[in-house]
Amino acid sequence: MTSPVPCFRRLLPARTTGRHALRGLLATLMLLGACKHASSPSSERQQQSSSAGSNATGGAGFTQDLFNPKSHPEATVVHPVDPRTLSASQIKFGIAPRRDPSVDYQPGIILMENGDKAIKSVGTDGMTWTFDANAPQVSDFEVGKVVFATSRAVGRVMSLNRQGDSVSVILGPIQLTDVILNGSFEMNQAVDLNNMISYVAPDYPEPPDTSAQATTSFNRNNSPNHVDESMILFRPSHDGKWVPASMVRTYGDGRRVSYRKEGRFWSANTSYPSRIASGQAGIGFGGARLVRTGGQAFQMPGAPGVNGVHPLNIPMQPMTPPPTLGQAPVVDLQGMKAIPLAGSDGGVGVEYDYNKNGLQLRSSGYMTIRNSGIQFFLHIKNGIQDCGVRINGNVGIKLHLNASSSQAFSANMHKKIWLPIDLSIPLGGPVPLSLTFNSAFTIDTAFSAKTSILNAEGEYSFGAGIEAGYWAKAWRLNVPTHATAITDLGNSTEGISVGINSAVMGFDVRTMIGIGAFGFNTGVYAGLRFAGTVLRAPDIAFPCRQGTIEAFIDTGVGNSLPGWATDAINVFIAPFTSKRVDRAGSFLKGPSQGLFQIVTQVPPGCATPKKSGG
Repeated sequence: MTSPVPCFRRLLPARTTGRHALRGLLATLMLLGACKHASSPSSERQQQSSSAGSNATGGAGFTQDLFNPKSHPEATVVHPVDPRTLSASQIKFGIAPRRDPSVDYQPGIILMENGDKAIKSVGTDGMTWTFDANAPQVSDFEVGKVVFATSRAVGRVMSLNRQGDSVSVILGPIQLTDVILNGSFEMNQAVDLNNMISYVAPDYPEPPDTSAQATTSFNRNNSPNHVDESMILFRPSHDGKWVPASMVRTYGDGRRVSYRKEGRFWSANTSYPSRIASGQAGIGFGGARLVRTGGQAFQMPGAPGVNGVHPLNIPMQPMTPPPTLGQAPVVDLQGMKAIPLAGSDGGVGVEYDYNKNGLQLRSSGYMTIRNSGIQFFLHIKNGIQDCGVRINGNVGIKLHLNASSSQAFSANMHKKIWLPIDLSIPLGGPVPLSLTFNSAFTIDTAFSAKTSILNAEGEYSFGAGIEAGYWAKAWRLNVPTHATAITDLGNSTEGISVGINSAVMGFDVRTMIGIGAFGFNTGVYAGLRFAGTVLRAPDIAFPCRQGTIEAFIDTGVGNSLPGWATDAINVFIAPFTSKRVDRAGSFLKGPSQGLFQIVTQVPPGCATPKKSGG
């Protein structure tokens, strides 16, 4: 289903590039869910509900609890390990595997029972591991062989360099079955999200920054009377027809003049409202109210028609890393500071701070997990036989955005980032499995005016956990299909601008039990993808705000690296090896399903085109 799209129209000269910018904005809004693997929820699912529900897929009449320990009597029980009981090398590099009668490893792999002690360092790229050349089994390293040194230092050797008493290797991604031939594992434990190890790869390859390529020009023609663009906002009339209501016109010298339609003529406006109207309820969750998201004063320096304003000031709290052992989980990526979020009182996600090209923003998104517990099972016998992961507790999602464009605004932001920070809870057992959380995010802004502000936040509770299991050669999925809005994204949207502003925030938080690190993790996973779109019409026009939230679940067995990140990695390793990372991540693909979609418009219906009555 296509999300409602505001009826904005931009009229541009044939040679200007602004037309492409608006097309990109509209395409983003219309196709927010189209890039997802899962289909959009049904129209009934879009009707908001104050109660939580669930949706189970699988064989008709199937009632067995896949996660009951009695269903896995021969499995080895694994359990969380207190990181404070680990050695310094185990915290820094991971826990080494050990041979055990309950596990058969693949023949030919290099299994290092003292692997953490053999490692000298791990590169800031997260893929290059340096070993002591004199340590046991290091002399056996060859390109193409699988090395299992620790829970994190595991993979296929793609490049090898022997120099003196050191051996450096690039370890590429593998699958669980490349390491384990036969083995069964099971866990049913409460999880303390304050008790994790963090490790960071600040130079992990990332897709290129395309923000600078999408510049917004405010002076495309030397003639001061030349009109660079005209942006017209349409609104529905009483008989259902869409008619032009207001227009913002940008001239070659950077001036912006707004107009209102009076009869057949356009009349220039001379003033702008400086504050959004409060107390308006949107469609969806009846009775929802406007919520302040940051206490901003909404002052707009330098905007035409606004007098006596004060300097733009958006107070932001310092970014605080979660309490973890290991490396401090903070990284600078393409001019952006990013940190993971974690804690038993909240959940797991990511927050980032950006200030470049006159655009400043702080955004965060995370999967909330309260009263959390993890259940897991995995049976491997010459391949995956059965597997599953269940996240117990009250699960939900939360997003937050503070964004502004300054007087020097010159470019919007378009980024895809795989956060090269893992938060991990080691699991005790013969195979050093870990419960690992990692995140990716996307951000696309479409600010059409300088000195604008756009703020919003949303929090939604599913009221139940999520689970996915592969049993008897079929996937079975039990997920919530409704959400309760604690804070509605559309109703909380606030700001000020003389143009149309929007932002799309996308997040992917993946929970995996397996081995590996930095996107090359492989194991049983359940990932929660969610995206929020915030749009606000100009203050000079018919007031309209829209917030859209969509959530999806991805499941399977395989790598956690998103496909769009593999190209950047292949470019990075090209000088060292002819080997390439395969774009295929999951070798046992589970269901990808839409959970819910919520669209809120204030006033109701203001951004939904209606059929003409004549």
